[in-house]
Amino acid sequence: MGERAGNAALEEVVMALKQIYGIKLGIDTYRFLELSQLVSAASNSHLPPWKAIVGENAFAHESGIHAAGILQDPKTYEPFNPEEVGRQRRLLAGKHSGRKLIQQILASCGINLDKEETQFVLESVRIFSTQVKRNLTTEELLKLVGERNHAIG
Repeated sequence: MGERAGNAALEEVVMALKQIYGIKLGIDTYRFLELSQLVSAASNSHLPPWKAIVGENAFAHESGIHAAGILQDPKTYEPFNPEEVGRQRRLLAGKHSGRKLIQQILASCGINLDKEETQFVLESVRIFSTQVKRNLTTEELLKLVGERNHAIG
């Protein structure tokens, strides 16, 4: 099964043909994630998060300059919309994040901070993310914002 057996990944071939050559094969690409999860369960094998097209991290963005590019124009790093393959874009707050990413995540939660406030939260994100050795959840990010507001209030 898979590339080790000499088989090309279906989702990669179909999306390459669609994006590069404009060939539409009549395959419902919106169900690629669902199909991949079904195959993963049936074969009792884990779908790696870094797997192209359908992996959990395929459309996840954390790095400052990378995320800024995505926010300005998603085609910078995404050759097609994540929804086309059953995924969603995820913006992750972590040690490599920049101000624009933090502002965007917070804005999606209805929170707007000025440049200085955002910088303070960003520094807290970087410290906390380094301590826990992972990206922060939205709830953790909001808690940092609340702690910042409590500290100055």
